[in-house]
Amino acid sequence: MKHSNLDFNWKFSYSTGNSYEDKRGKAYKDNVNLPHDFSIVLDRSETERSNVAGGFFPGGIGTYEKEMFIHNDEKEKVFILLVEGAYMNAEVYLNGHLAATHPNGYTEFKVDLTPFIRFGENNKIRIVVNNNALPNSRWYTGSGLYRHVRLLTAEKLYIDPWDLYVTSKDRGTAKALINIEAAVTNVLSTNETIEWHTTIYDTSGREIVTEVKNEIANKEGKTTFQTQIPIESPKLWSIDSPYLYKAITRIYQNGSLLDETETTFGIRSISFDSKTGFCLNSESIKLKGGCIHHDNGPLGAAAFDVAEYRKIRLLKELGYNAIRTAHNPPSRALLDACDYYGMLVIDEMFDCWRQKKNPYDYHLYFEDWWKRDVVATIFRDRNHPSVIMWSIGNEIGERDGNSNGVQISEELCDFVKQLDPTRAVTNGVNAIFLDAGEFGGILANIFNGSAGDLSELPPEVHELLKECDRVTAEWGEITEPFCKPLDVVGYNYLDSRYEEDGIKFPDRVICGTESYPKMMASLWKKVEENPQVIGDFSWTAIDYIGESGIGRSFYNETGNLFGDYPWHLSNCGDLDICGFIRPQGEYRKILWNKRKEPYLAILKPEHFGKKEIVSAWGWSDVVHSWSFPKSVGQKVRVDVYSNADEVELLINGSSIGRKTVNEELKASFEVDYSPGSIEAINYRNGRKAETDRIETCGNPYSLQLEVEEENWDSLNTDDLKYITCRIRDENGLIVPYAEHLVNVEVSGAGDLAAIGTGNPISEESYQESFRKVYNGKLLIVVRGKAEGKAIISARAEGIRGDSIEIQMNHVVKDFNGIKTD
Repeated sequence: MKHSNLDFNWKFSYSTGNSYEDKRGKAYKDNVNLPHDFSIVLDRSETERSNVAGGFFPGGIGTYEKEMFIHNDEKEKVFILLVEGAYMNAEVYLNGHLAATHPNGYTEFKVDLTPFIRFGENNKIRIVVNNNALPNSRWYTGSGLYRHVRLLTAEKLYIDPWDLYVTSKDRGTAKALINIEAAVTNVLSTNETIEWHTTIYDTSGREIVTEVKNEIANKEGKTTFQTQIPIESPKLWSIDSPYLYKAITRIYQNGSLLDETETTFGIRSISFDSKTGFCLNSESIKLKGGCIHHDNGPLGAAAFDVAEYRKIRLLKELGYNAIRTAHNPPSRALLDACDYYGMLVIDEMFDCWRQKKNPYDYHLYFEDWWKRDVVATIFRDRNHPSVIMWSIGNEIGERDGNSNGVQISEELCDFVKQLDPTRAVTNGVNAIFLDAGEFGGILANIFNGSAGDLSELPPEVHELLKECDRVTAEWGEITEPFCKPLDVVGYNYLDSRYEEDGIKFPDRVICGTESYPKMMASLWKKVEENPQVIGDFSWTAIDYIGESGIGRSFYNETGNLFGDYPWHLSNCGDLDICGFIRPQGEYRKILWNKRKEPYLAILKPEHFGKKEIVSAWGWSDVVHSWSFPKSVGQKVRVDVYSNADEVELLINGSSIGRKTVNEELKASFEVDYSPGSIEAINYRNGRKAETDRIETCGNPYSLQLEVEEENWDSLNTDDLKYITCRIRDENGLIVPYAEHLVNVEVSGAGDLAAIGTGNPISEESYQESFRKVYNGKLLIVVRGKAEGKAIISARAEGIRGDSIEIQMNHVVKDFNGIKTD
């Protein structure tokens, strides 16, 4: 099918859905390009109905309109609109006709526009996206057409983009047998004889082999054809060498090319077993996993291809070899990036079934839509070698068997395996609570009364906790029927059961699908010690918008499970929302042997001596800095992360002492803060080894702009550039305590797309041209608008500014596009 890119030049109208608010200036009109998230541009407020879960961002109703001219000579063609993602409750109109509705905000959907086309004139397409029923999620969703939109054009004999399916078997070093399955759609009223060709290309584009067959395409429907093609000496796809082939299937009739479609694929084998664990190409591998939400930080939910590739690159560099798309199908681009980098994927579909978690969430649509959404996910994603598991749910309310939970689990598993028998089916299962209300009350008491000190809870709460303990003790028996259809049972925060359940359910394959980051060392030890546990997925790999403040730390204070406004980030993750690595990310690199050097993590001096309670999803409020101008002479706690035997701490060249590194890969020191330098030295087998050293910075002197290097091939879709702006002293050292307001200007071939920091309580907009630095830096994202140079300038009061020139490619793949306005 011919693809026309429809991302550009949409007329956009926003409404709150409330006429009173709209009259007071909340409604507006704009011209926008896709991907587009209209929530990220709106003002946050503590009264917003998305509340803490959605980061206090508004929803609303977005209407997207554009016109496209369809020539008279195309009357015999088929026109299909492909919407990769619209959050949520989308309605598609063409020339005033309602052509389709689609409630799910994450699954791709197609709309046959053919019956409504007016040939020889402009056709008006209108897509209304309604995210006004809030709350409908437990995290920030974004709103609008936040993924790509394309128009697909074909003859009346064609192959749908979802209908080319590639699998491989007999994989080995000598030969692999590639199975190609193509469903040809024939909308004609007669059976048609066709010739279909399938060609396989290597990663450099060289043709390897072509298979040709003559077939009959049955009238008014789909006919599935299959062929098997051998590849000699195949190159396998793996996490270290993610080799990708390409298959192109073409349909000919009477020597004329009618249609073609293509897909990349990888040749690899996977298996799951309680004795050998997870094997990729017959090699046992532990999954070093992280859960991720779908937003791209300062860009909101907008799924720019470059942003998705960058996300996976950063995680791969940190040491991850697997991600879980919590709790929804990801963008096409994200899975392409996982294929490209060698990142394994748990592709998740649902956060709830029939039982709700929010008043307006997917439970309203599950009964009628789950099969369609499963088909959309699997058919779209089944050729990605990175995908190793389909997850049919997360912390599903029916896990204890109520509301036909066991039956639904069986039906979902059976249906998924019918569509794709080559991968495992899993489900992230957590503890059983008495009911949502009671558990909510327990959490409120825990975090309001003593910020986590259970001994101080009132007696009635202890009685509820006892009942929870009883249910927890019987968890295995209660959930066994629900888990039985699964190939891999996902354990959310149930690592205490690994050994016990390995004995109780000897054939069960377990995956830690969600875990507390502050326990990562002890958790990883359990993963390594239990062969039936195939990996661990930390919550989370990257900080995200929403679930505001769940990763906070408390110092001589109490607090709720979530943070009150202006908290809007979760404040958990090895990377912050800009992709800057946080101390816990450096700790994980040490845990996974991606970093040999120790890491100095200094607790902010204002916290010293206070009672510290760290959220289960959080981390101590530490910084990699030795610059505290207001704290000279004060006591500070220095944590050293290390996988060595011992570490020695030096301040201004003088040894403070040596300490043994504990099982948590830490050694802590209490010292007097004195400006100068601090150094940690690893000792391995009694000998000095790697070091980490920090110097005290001087006063803020200048801004420095630095463009992030890319290491992927041209994506041919969108062009983003990431620029880090740092405040440095006269000697070039970063000034981590600087809080200057930076003004950014972009001219030439680029536009400013966003400015962000990892500050979880900032009230600044990500879409303005100015922002205060946080920890001495901020991130600037520039979007190309033309081929050529873009100039980025940054200025701040009292210090030197900086300006750089970068090349913008703005290479949008020519999809044989039609004329659009």
